[in-house]
Amino acid sequence: MTSMTSSGTAKPEPASVHDLDRALLRVENLSVVLGGAMVLDSVSLSLERGVVLGVVGANGSGKTTLLRAIAGLLDAGGTATFGSGRSVDAASGGSELRVLSHGERARMLAYMPQQAESHPFTVFEAVLMGRYPHLGRFALEGTRDRALAWEAMERTAITEFADRKLNTLSGGERQRVVLARVLVQQADLLLMDEPTASLDLRHQILTMDLVREEARKRNAGVIVVMHDLSLAARSCDRLVLLDGGRKVADGSPWEVLTPENLRTAFGVEGLVEPDPVTGRPHVLLLGSANSGRGEMVGTGRTVHLICGAGSGRELMHQARVAGYTVTAGVLGTGDSDREAAERLGLRYVSAPPFSAITDEQHSQHLALIGAADHVVLCPMAVGMNNVRNVEAALAAESLLVIEPGGTNTPEGGATVADFTGGRAIKLRRELVERAGQVPESAVLFELARLGG
Repeated sequence: MTSMTSSGTAKPEPASVHDLDRALLRVENLSVVLGGAMVLDSVSLSLERGVVLGVVGANGSGKTTLLRAIAGLLDAGGTATFGSGRSVDAASGGSELRVLSHGERARMLAYMPQQAESHPFTVFEAVLMGRYPHLGRFALEGTRDRALAWEAMERTAITEFADRKLNTLSGGERQRVVLARVLVQQADLLLMDEPTASLDLRHQILTMDLVREEARKRNAGVIVVMHDLSLAARSCDRLVLLDGGRKVADGSPWEVLTPENLRTAFGVEGLVEPDPVTGRPHVLLLGSANSGRGEMVGTGRTVHLICGAGSGRELMHQARVAGYTVTAGVLGTGDSDREAAERLGLRYVSAPPFSAITDEQHSQHLALIGAADHVVLCPMAVGMNNVRNVEAALAAESLLVIEPGGTNTPEGGATVADFTGGRAIKLRRELVERAGQVPESAVLFELARLGG
């Protein structure tokens, strides 16, 4: 927005209070060196009012250091600027946190440490300490301060502990006391380091609901360090992912919590699916990816699964965790193996439900088999619609046939369900004579041996 000077030239208007109210915090190139090592490397981020920003990453990635640096508890390079129409001149656009007095800083931001203190104050006294930044020198707490402290205790369900000493409480109970003290401080910026640590599942949810409520109702901003990725996705508007002291992702939970980022930053293989209740990302960990640093046994090799009706679902997950690129054969709509393949992002040949495999689909299937290093035939039920899946296995150069489980023949031997009048059994026998059979529990070992 502009106005005109007396000479007729345009000049910018000062930022409006509303704009400054939204831009609460700007962090630029924040760096911290501890013991000669760079533990936070040029991290930049911004925070608006009403937003809950989650900081996630593996142990040692710099999450706590980031919060402590913003809070002014560590020497750091870079800048952390607080913008507030309420407490900063609108024309200045903000105030660098490091130049604020202790009192100003305490009124602007509240810091919740990772470890709750244990000292001989009562719970009520400890919570009331959150009002100290708002009191004048030598002033005593008034009726309003005490009422606010009691209200915060009610919100965190600790009024029953009001007269108990902190050092008589459990870790989770002390954590809720510290949360109440942060709430009663009524700061514009809340910095919370693992506020759900030591809490049971119910109180984890309640705590994060309180955090969101605080951001919405008071138009505050929150930066919260979290380890539970699914809870972070449920509770936070945005996420920042740190790895080795650097910011590697910043965006919505869907943008940050990707299988690739899980693999890179945490060294794990995982699925990210919509939570059936909230629609937010839910992270399902499949296993380790060798700490994400070394080469996994399946790296650089492709395994193709001929499967259906759930016969390949487990192996898809296991092979992915072992580092293989996994593909699958022709899978119809509604097939549980197809659903698993889609969740894992695997290539497969799509078919309508309950329809016979066409020449085109068969050709696509043969192309996937030709591109694979190894092909695994799973013990699936076979009918006339999918018998060409078994036929395609004849084209495999390196084939493993999984033994069917159970004793479902008159002679007590295990076999697969055949609805083709014996054609599928005949094909399978031919494949077994050529490749032999392995128990499903031994498939990954056999693949590793073949790739050795």
